[in-house]
Amino acid sequence: MNSLQNHYNHTIMYDLITKLNFNNIFKIPAINKIILNVGLKNSNTEKKKMIAIILLLKLITNQQILCTKSKKNNIHLKIKKGAIMGCKVTLQKKNIFIFLEKFIIFILPNIKDFEGIFLNKNSQVLNFQIKNLLNFFELEREFLKFQNLPPIDVSLHINNKSISNLLILLNQFNIPIIINK
Repeated sequence: MNSLQNHYNHTIMYDLITKLNFNNIFKIPAINKIILNVGLKNSNTEKKKMIAIILLLKLITNQQILCTKSKKNNIHLKIKKGAIMGCKVTLQKKNIFIFLEKFIIFILPNIKDFEGIFLNKNSQVLNFQIKNLLNFFELEREFLKFQNLPPIDVSLHINNKSISNLLILLNQFNIPIIINK
């Protein structure tokens, strides 16, 4: 069992039960899934970058990657219908905690001028970007392949509808959140 998952199961869950006064353990806010998405604007001309993006997501998550395709033609951008535009991967169950542990331990401390992650008031999904991909320790050996890649878009999906419960959960993981109005 992952150390962050162990901490969640034995400490954070009991803290949330006492703070939020839940009678049922299934009402506790939890992270359902994390979606990592990387899009490439000029995928037709930069095929080597697409291979590097697939390799990047495979190394970070150790899961099967899903390539996203364009839904219609765009003459101005020279994109055909069905052309590969990016890649995404959905993390669930124990893979959520593996990624969160990497994010909290390796990525957050290395971000320069970090102000916090912004959350919209009407949203139950927390969206942010990881711009410096070389903070992942899996990518350090082959840093030349991953230098000029676009940022990773990360979406955290929570099972609870209340924003206050979401903030309490993310504060338990020591993730700094700033609310936009």
